Amino acid sequence: MQIQMPSRWRVTANIDEELLKKLEAWASEENRSISSLVATILKEAAKSHSEGVYLHSQSFPNSKSEKK
Repeated sequence: MQIQMPSRWRVTANIDEELLKKLEAWASEENRSISSLVATILKEAAKSHSEGVYLHSQSFPNSKSEKK
């Protein structure tokens, strides 16, 4: 018996209230859900990263590379 993997996955992220409000406003402007907006943002970020355009995680605040 082979187990079939789901075509879509659920991801949980912890964000602060300020970011939530910004995402709510952005999603509202585009007449879509926050979930749909975030999925699109992540898809575009992954595409850009694979093309070598996306800002690498080492540049983000609190990244592991900053800790010495």
